[in-house]
Amino acid sequence: MKGKPIVYFGSTGSAEPKPEHSLIGKLDKIIDELGLLEKVKGKHVLVKVHVGQNIGYSNLHPFIVGRVVRKIKQAGGKPFLVDIPEQIVNAVYRGYTPEVIGCPIYPVAGPKDEYYVEKEVNFKGLKVIQMGGLCKDADMLVDLSHVKGHNTAGFGAAIKNLALGCYTKKTRWGLHATQEYDKYWFPEKCKDPEATAKKLVEACPYGVIKYEKGRLRVLFGLCNQCMRCKLVDDEDCLKIQRTNFEAFFEAMAITTQFVLEHYDEDSRFFINVAQDITQYCDCWGFTTGNILPDLGILGSKDILAIDKATLDLLRDKPLIKENVSMSLDINDDPRLHPFARIHGPWKDPYLQIYYGEKYGLGNPEYELVEVNPPGKRRSESLPPARFPEPLNLY
Repeated sequence: MKGKPIVYFGSTGSAEPKPEHSLIGKLDKIIDELGLLEKVKGKHVLVKVHVGQNIGYSNLHPFIVGRVVRKIKQAGGKPFLVDIPEQIVNAVYRGYTPEVIGCPIYPVAGPKDEYYVEKEVNFKGLKVIQMGGLCKDADMLVDLSHVKGHNTAGFGAAIKNLALGCYTKKTRWGLHATQEYDKYWFPEKCKDPEATAKKLVEACPYGVIKYEKGRLRVLFGLCNQCMRCKLVDDEDCLKIQRTNFEAFFEAMAITTQFVLEHYDEDSRFFINVAQDITQYCDCWGFTTGNILPDLGILGSKDILAIDKATLDLLRDKPLIKENVSMSLDINDDPRLHPFARIHGPWKDPYLQIYYGEKYGLGNPEYELVEVNPPGKRRSESLPPARFPEPLNLY
C-alpha cells in the first residue's frame, strides 16, 4: 500500500435528523468509500466478530453486523461470521443468529477447536501458533471490531480481534503465558522466601500475586503496576518490569501477522465501532458502564492506521470515572491515554501500534477523512434564542 492509508470516520454527531446522517448511514458510506463491495462478487468473505458471552450485551449490536453482511450479499459475496467456539455456542442469547445476521456463524477452528493451520514462532515459550482453519478458507477478510478497554492489551479493536479471536484456545493461553517467560521472582535473594512471598501477596490490592506450593506468580493481565508490592519488598526479590507486560503485545503482533499473510492487501478490510466502550473485553461475559463517550465508526484497509486513529480520537475524551470499577485505581497523569489510566502505564494501548509496525502489519501514519460530518450547529449564525422561562412544575 503506497502513501498514507485513509481512515474513514463517521462520528456520532449528525447534521440533520436524516438516515444518511445516522451511524448506520455513515457505516454505509464508509463501506462504499472503502471499495469493499466492488471486490466481493463470488468471493467467500470471512467476517470476524467478537460475539461476547454469558450476560454481556455491550458487544457489537447484531443489527450493525447484519447490515455489513447484507451489503456484502447484495454485492454478490458469500459472507460467513466466525469467532471462537466457547462464544459461538451462546451467541444466540445476544441476537447472533443466521436469521438476524443473514449468514452462517461458525467456530473459527471448528466445533472441537481442532481445525487449524500451524506456524512455528518460538517466542518466549510460545513455540507454535494455531490459526483457525476457516481463516485460510476465505478469499477476503472483514475485521469488524467493537472498541473497548482490555486488561492485558490496554484496549481491544482490530488487532486484538484477529490476534486472539482467530486462534485456538491453546494458542490464546500461550499468548498470555508469554508474560511469565522472563524471570521476575528471585527467591535466592530472600532470607526467608516464603515469608517474603506472603508479604507480597498481602500487599497486592488486586489479588494478582499468588503463592502456592513454593511458587510465586504474578497474574500480569490483572496488574496495573501500582507498585504497592514493592513497598514491602525490602530485599528486591520481585521485579515488576516492562518486559513481562510487553511480551503480550509483541505476541499479538506475531499472531496478527500470520492472519494477514493469508489475504492480499486489497482483500482485507477493517471496521471499528467505537460505542459502548467499557473497561474490559467482551470476553469477560458481563457489561459495565461506559468509561468513555461514544465516538462513532471507523473504516480502513490498514489495520495499524485504523487502530491508531481510534486511539488518537479517544485520547482527549473524558474518562467517565463513576463507571470505572471501584476495585481499580485511576491514574490522573495527563500524559496517559484514558485506557492506560485504568490498566496501567505499561499497558499503553499504543504498544499495539509500536509492535505492529515492528512486524510490518501496516502504516500508522494515516489520513483521516470524515464522512457526512455534522458541521457547526445551525443556530451559531443566528441571533441568540429567546426561550420562555422554565415551567418549574416540581
